[in-house]
Amino acid sequence: MMGAKEKGFLDGTTKMIIFVTMIDFGTLHMPTTEPAALTAAEWTDWPAHSWMLVACAFIILIILPEIGKLLPALTGCLTRSRGNLEVEHSISTARSRNHIARMLGLIFLVIADRYCIYDPSFIAPWNEVWLRLGELMAVAVAYLILRHTLHAVLLRIGHRRLHPETMTAVRRGFYNYFICFVLLALVSICILCIFNAEDVVCRNVIWAELALLWLVALIREGQILQSNFSVLTTILYLCGLEIIPTGALVASGLML
Repeated sequence: MMGAKEKGFLDGTTKMIIFVTMIDFGTLHMPTTEPAALTAAEWTDWPAHSWMLVACAFIILIILPEIGKLLPALTGCLTRSRGNLEVEHSISTARSRNHIARMLGLIFLVIADRYCIYDPSFIAPWNEVWLRLGELMAVAVAYLILRHTLHAVLLRIGHRRLHPETMTAVRRGFYNYFICFVLLALVSICILCIFNAEDVVCRNVIWAELALLWLVALIREGQILQSNFSVLTTILYLCGLEIIPTGALVASGLML
C-alpha cells in the first residue's frame, strides 16, 4: 500500500509534469485558460461583429443608387484607360466616386477582418474586436498616406509636368478599381456562402480578385503615363507610385 506522503508526492509530480508540458518553449508562453483568438466559425457570434454586418448592409442600401449611376463609368475604366480621365472630367461623377469609395472602404475593413485578408502578428486577435478593427484602419490610412505622398512628390519632379486633370486621374484612378474590387468581393462572398465554402476558399478568392484588380489598375495607370512619358520613365513612375507602397503593405503582412 502507498502511504499518504508518497501519494501526495506523486500527485504533485504529475501536476508539475502536466504544467511543464503545457508551456510553449518556442515562445515561452505560459498556459492560460483564456482563448487567444476566435475561430472563423465563431466570428458572427460576437455582438460587435453582428453590428458591423448590420452597418455594412445599411451602408450598401444607402449608396446602392449611386453605385448604379456610377457603374457605366466604372465599366469604362476597366475597358480603357481614358475612362479614368472621363471620371475626373465630370465633377459630379468624381465626387460620387469618392463618396462611394469611402463607404466601401469601411466595408472592406470588415471583410479584411472576417477573412484575415491582412493578419500579421501585431494585429490584435478577434476577441479584441474594436482594437483589431482600429489597427486595420490605421494600416489602411498609413498605406494611403504613403501612396499620396509618393504621388505628390514624384509627379511634380522631372522635366515634364502632367496636365492637372491627368495627374488627378493617375492619383485617384486607384479608387475606381477599388470600388470594382469590393463589389466583386461582395458578390463572390455571397455566392461562396450559398455553397458553404470554407473560409480559406473565400480568402483565396478575395486575394485573387484583389491581385487581378490591382494589376488592371496598374496597367491603366501605366497607359495614362505612357501617353506623356517614355516606356522607361513610365515603368520607373509605376515602381515609385504603386509598387513601392503595395510592396511595403504586402511585406508587412508576410514578415511581421
